[in-house]
Amino acid sequence: MQDKRYQLFIRLLDAFDQGCSLTEEYDALLHDYNGVILFQAESQMIKMIGNHPGITASEISKTFDKTSSASSQLIRKLKKKGWVRQQRNKDNNRQYNLFLTEEGDAIYRNHQQFEQACYQRTFQGLADFSQEQLETYIAIQHRLNQSFQLDVEESRSLGKKRDLSL
Repeated sequence: MQDKRYQLFIRLLDAFDQGCSLTEEYDALLHDYNGVILFQAESQMIKMIGNHPGITASEISKTFDKTSSASSQLIRKLKKKGWVRQQRNKDNNRQYNLFLTEEGDAIYRNHQQFEQACYQRTFQGLADFSQEQLETYIAIQHRLNQSFQLDVEESRSLGKKRDLSL
């Protein structure tokens, strides 16, 4: 009985890995939002600024778990394209708040429509599953995420030990 359960667990991980691969592929592709072609990172940055007008680069870095350098580079790129503008924070001269330009806001709205269509397609695809089954999936995913977090922490500590031995 335990062996069958373990084999089912392996199938679950295989399905999860396939989902991760598809997500990675999707994130690496260019996306067309009503004639504006963006990388996923660009659209996510525009979405973040659109959802939180006035957000700072450091807040974005923390949210996306990226270095400030990586976030700043992407912000500069979006500013150069005319989609994002910076405004000095009146309470803290060292900080800049980020806002979408008119063109950036149009991209933001197109992205929202595209994302809603994707969500609706996926939602309809799950119509055969009961609310209880969906809640069970969420509980399982949370438990997997806890385990994956331990794996990440363990691997990070191995990397640090390796650096020390060099």
